[in-house]
Amino acid sequence: MKKKVLSILLATTLVVGALAGCGSTQDTAGNAGNASSSAASQTAKESEAGSSAADQSGNEDFITINSCFAVGMTGAVNKFAIEKGLYEAEGIRFNNIDWSSNDEVLSLITRGEIDVADGDPSAYIPGISNGVPAKLVGNMWRYSGCYWLVAQNDVQTIADLKGKSVGTAAAAGGMRLSVLKMLEAEGLSESDVDLVANGVYQGAYATLTTGEVSATIIHNPYAALAEAEGTGHILGRAWDYIPDYYTGTIIASDKIIQNDPEKLQRFVTAYYKVHEEVKNEHFDEFVTWAAEYMNTDEAVMRKAIESEIDVWLDYPVIPVDRVNNTVDILHQYGWMDASVTADGTYDNTFAEKAAAELGMEDPYK
Repeated sequence: MKKKVLSILLATTLVVGALAGCGSTQDTAGNAGNASSSAASQTAKESEAGSSAADQSGNEDFITINSCFAVGMTGAVNKFAIEKGLYEAEGIRFNNIDWSSNDEVLSLITRGEIDVADGDPSAYIPGISNGVPAKLVGNMWRYSGCYWLVAQNDVQTIADLKGKSVGTAAAAGGMRLSVLKMLEAEGLSESDVDLVANGVYQGAYATLTTGEVSATIIHNPYAALAEAEGTGHILGRAWDYIPDYYTGTIIASDKIIQNDPEKLQRFVTAYYKVHEEVKNEHFDEFVTWAAEYMNTDEAVMRKAIESEIDVWLDYPVIPVDRVNNTVDILHQYGWMDASVTADGTYDNTFAEKAAAELGMEDPYK
């Protein structure tokens, strides 16, 4: 059965690998390493202190989660929470592998090497539908597309992009879709511009500063950096144009769901608890840490984080209507096989318990 699933994964690699939504988190500023080789060093850096403290105290309630977490800005809050010891305070430590791609996550789950991960639901949903033994079990700390359309200074409006080159990050997925929706809102079609799959983070920023593209969709802190450096300016925020597109999820293996649900519940609940602690109790410290982590001026990083605070929700329960709408959009653009649906790919049981325990309410209701 495992061989069968692996063959399915190989067959769907091109589809999954092309999808670049929230899962496009590989950071080019030196924070993302080879997934397999980084496990030991990541564990040593982020878990050694918690492990030693728990072992010395004889805390038998301490648990270890095998994880694969995002890097870059998408994974920054979680990484800070681990290093700060906020999970340790909840009795949780990690054997973590740095996230490198959605494909890698699906392979690691199939091989039984990880319990949980985060990333792009538009990649995980078809993977699960094709036999990957896992379910979506919650939202990431933010699950709207935190992408910015940034242009060179001679481009004043989105309408001015007609006839120009625009970076879309990848050939499909949430970032390209955001560009298309922003163009459509200003009366432009795909044929009116030259769309370029120009990568993410620093790589995408370089295509803007060198003039390879006149505008690009991009994550922060590079949108804030463009304005700070005077190399460009912001034309719009993706989530204002496509607010109901689902871009960030937590995935768990069937193995931990079925064999160790209490362990998974502890992690899911702790995930939202520590993220709220970062936002409400350690915000300034997080900004300073993130500036160093992303090699960015602290004032620029603060502006970048504060400009996205409206979608830093920390709400656990997966929005089924948003998931279904996202799948429908991917079908419309031909980026997901028409036979794939979200049915049976998610389990809100753990998220609902976490929301109840933490007293969280749906921010959209």
